[in-house]
Amino acid sequence: MKALLVMVFIVGIVFLFVQCSNGVENKKDLDENMLDLAMYCDNLGLYLRKQDADYSLWLLEGMDSTLQILTLKFTEHRKLLRPFKQSYNKELAPPINDIRKALHKTDFPTAVESYRLLINNCNDCHVDLEIDKTVVDWSKEGVH
Repeated sequence: MKALLVMVFIVGIVFLFVQCSNGVENKKDLDENMLDLAMYCDNLGLYLRKQDADYSLWLLEGMDSTLQILTLKFTEHRKLLRPFKQSYNKELAPPINDIRKALHKTDFPTAVESYRLLINNCNDCHVDLEIDKTVVDWSKEGVH
């Protein structure tokens, strides 16, 4: 009898743990998520300019994880011509991966070059979708 109670207790604890570990639901719309991405992207440019590999990598991972969540959430949207995942895979993932590799080698010229490609790809998409927002390249000197 005690063994049965212990087993029920353990199963109950495991069930509660699984329910609690499902994660947090992203209830933001695409525009709100893009504002979050802008903060990551702006700060990433600033820390690339400062040549701070650790903080740049942390910002890059935060930005990339947000983008990956968006690939799951926004399979369609009134402004998108195709699922966001297709744009991510084609236009965003390659420069993000190049930035990541360069930061691991502390190769800042390559990281900045890939960051600028990422910025250009973001802005090209905004132009194509007639979105009146420009992503600023914060890696350049003189940009405040």
